[in-house]
Amino acid sequence: MPKGILTNKQVDKLIELGPDIIAGLECNLNGSGLPCRTDRLYAVDKMIAYVKLHGYKVIDKDKK
Repeated sequence: MPKGILTNKQVDKLIELGPDIIAGLECNLNGSGLPCRTDRLYAVDKMIAYVKLHGYKVIDKDKK
């Protein structure tokens, strides 16, 4: 389990990633509430970086 203690550099990175994640989920061109695919995948990439900063291991199920 991650300890939750972050360096100042990690905190700065979280501050940078947060708005990018939010922006990636805001697209709603077709009015369905589901973000555009490109924006969704961009947000997922940023979320992966976000959780890795907290010490979590992320596994790509498609990579062997």
